[in-house]
Amino acid sequence: MTDLRLKSISIQNFRSIEGEIKVPLDAPVVLIHGQNGAGKTSMLSAIELALTGAIPSLGRAEPDYLQYLPHKKAKDGKGKIELEVAGLTPKDRTSVTVTKAAVEKTHLLDQNAARFFSERCYLAQSTLTRLLELYEGVDTRRSESQLTTFVRELLGLDQFDAIIEGLRPVGDVRRLRGEAPAFWSAREDIPELEQEIGNDREEEETLNAGRILAHDRLATRIASIFGQAFPEPFSLEVIEAQLRASDDEGDLLVLARARRDIIAILEQWRALSAGTPGVDREAVEAEDNEARAALDAWKKGPGKALDAVIEELRTWMPQLATSDSAGPERAGKAALEAVTMELTRIDALITRDEADAKLQSDAERVIVRGRARLPSLDEEISKAAGANEALAQALSELQPHVHDDDCPVCGRDFSEVSPTSLAAHLSARIADMVEAAGRLQSLTADKAATQGAIVAAERNVGAIQGRRLPADQLDDLKLKRARFEELKPQLDTLQNPAAQGAALAGRVARAARQLANLRTSDQAATVLRQSVNKLASELNQAELGGAEALDAGAGRLRAHVQEREVTLAVRAGNRRTAMEDLEELKRLDLRLAQVQKRIETSERRLAELTVRKREADRRIELAKDLARQTREQRTAIVRRVFNDELNSVWSDLFVRLAPEELFVPAFALPETSAGPVEAVLETRYRLGGKGGNPRAMLSAGNLNTAALTLFLALHLSAKRRLPWLIIDDPVQSMDEVHISQFAALLRTLSKQMNRQVIIAVHERPLFDYLALELSPAFPEDRLITIELSRAANEKTIARWDAKTYEPDRAIAIAA
Repeated sequence: MTDLRLKSISIQNFRSIEGEIKVPLDAPVVLIHGQNGAGKTSMLSAIELALTGAIPSLGRAEPDYLQYLPHKKAKDGKGKIELEVAGLTPKDRTSVTVTKAAVEKTHLLDQNAARFFSERCYLAQSTLTRLLELYEGVDTRRSESQLTTFVRELLGLDQFDAIIEGLRPVGDVRRLRGEAPAFWSAREDIPELEQEIGNDREEEETLNAGRILAHDRLATRIASIFGQAFPEPFSLEVIEAQLRASDDEGDLLVLARARRDIIAILEQWRALSAGTPGVDREAVEAEDNEARAALDAWKKGPGKALDAVIEELRTWMPQLATSDSAGPERAGKAALEAVTMELTRIDALITRDEADAKLQSDAERVIVRGRARLPSLDEEISKAAGANEALAQALSELQPHVHDDDCPVCGRDFSEVSPTSLAAHLSARIADMVEAAGRLQSLTADKAATQGAIVAAERNVGAIQGRRLPADQLDDLKLKRARFEELKPQLDTLQNPAAQGAALAGRVARAARQLANLRTSDQAATVLRQSVNKLASELNQAELGGAEALDAGAGRLRAHVQEREVTLAVRAGNRRTAMEDLEELKRLDLRLAQVQKRIETSERRLAELTVRKREADRRIELAKDLARQTREQRTAIVRRVFNDELNSVWSDLFVRLAPEELFVPAFALPETSAGPVEAVLETRYRLGGKGGNPRAMLSAGNLNTAALTLFLALHLSAKRRLPWLIIDDPVQSMDEVHISQFAALLRTLSKQMNRQVIIAVHERPLFDYLALELSPAFPEDRLITIELSRAANEKTIARWDAKTYEPDRAIAIAA
């Protein structure tokens, strides 16, 4: 697992995250900010779950934490996590579904890597304050603390103990009798093999004598057939193939065709006219070589850089021409114009989408407030519905006829039921009815206006959603903009070298045309000499020498063809006798090969047994020495690692973050490894002497610092498996000095030690400070900031930005 990088994560309805968010993680440093409950810890827990399949920090607080992973408002009761990792084999992405009962689908890391991630790469917020307690505590399921387990893994003591125990039998050879039976049987097999080899050697001598006689007869026959002896040792397969090749007529046809070709070449040579006057070939060739060398040098330098940028741009814009097809200058200008136009287009799309996001949020707030107001309006309207404007009008017309307390309708004396006069009571009743009727009209108008506002806002939300960019497309545009902003300065720099490359290409073309014209003048003579040389090769004759005339060489080949035609007629008579000798020799060779193979096998087996026996004796002595050296090395490693390495790393990290603290935490380990190693924590006074356990000697803030630096020391001291550091709100108890030193430490881990750092913080000023301190410091460096919040409908919103390196323009201008 090399060059590992967390690339992106998508989370849906997981823990406190409602709805779906998708953010990139492809940067050396990722900063996450959000208010309490916004989802910072949930995002980090989602990364751990997708990588390892579990969340140990939650398991310590609640064994049945699985049932609380899906969000309460998830309609199907499920949460979903999709994580992509670069450089991880055999699988670099996963999709995990969580329910209240189980985690579906597989996580990315194997068991060992998952354990390393949870213990060495991820520090949860709930774990930081209890880290030393968790490290030093002894689980009832095992006999040693978690810290001791880390120490033993770091030292590799288990492997040393296994080596010592595995080499115990070499202390007494008798212990090897049952474990190495081949060692004891070798002494019995060696004499039997020596006897078999002697018998086979005698048969080999008899077969060799018979083969020599058969070989001499065949060699005599071959010399008479082919006119010369074959070089020794000759191949029987080749001899047989040539003896069976009885197509002499075909050979004669080949010779006749060669004779006709030679005559034609001689006629063309006589008809060939004199060549054109010569030119200065050396000057032309020198110009061609010089021009091509200059162009090759340009292609390996600026040309290679230009082609690399254009090829990367062609993944987004295939219509771009390459430097080979359009020329370096035109291709460089076209690429720069295309990048500039694309950046303008992307900025416009992202700006418009951000404005639409704000408009949509405002409209959704209007909808939420309006729907909340409608029930109260309905309640007030129902209360005022009893008002009757017509009845109030009728009572007003009756009022002039009331002169005393006698009711003109029923004739009863109103003073019997109320001390108020009938006229006053009637006036008050009319006034109440008129007021209630007016209020009812006002509430009805208010309700209609509210409903209209809701409908208009919903229509606006629909229109905005229809023209907004999908989240994945918006993310791709942001990543594309970041990369194009990095490539544009490179293209600006390459414009002048591209013009130089175009000039060099024109120079090469002119020199090539001159050289081609020069070489055309003697092409006819070259073709004729090549034809003669081809015929000479086909006839197994010497090709034309540098001083040999073409007509003399062609005459020599014609004489050879005539002589060869005579030889073919004599060859057929001796072919049958040679075939009989050949079959006898093949039979003897087959039997001889079988005997020699058997001898070879027996001798190889004898040599193996002899070597193995000597090797067994030697290895027994080496094993004894190895056991002794292993015990010595185990003692040396315990002293070196924990006195010189791990304590040094922890002390350096702690002093960086707490420069004023007088007591420095450290490991108190035994000086030898004779017994079991147990990791115990202590403090050391800077002016000399030792103190007690860090939990008893340090303040709460420095105790958290000790736990954080111990986590980082264990991560840095162990063999690197995963280059990730994920920490949830590590500065909760730090002052300004601690925070400043911690920011410098994070920059060192990211820029110099190639760790991918993901930090979640709560305070907004701290988030802005870290974003400034950890900003990109060189080309190809990048910082991703993520801000988590909630919309009006309580859905989780994740806004992110990728910050790339920007040179300091003020310094550049001053320089």
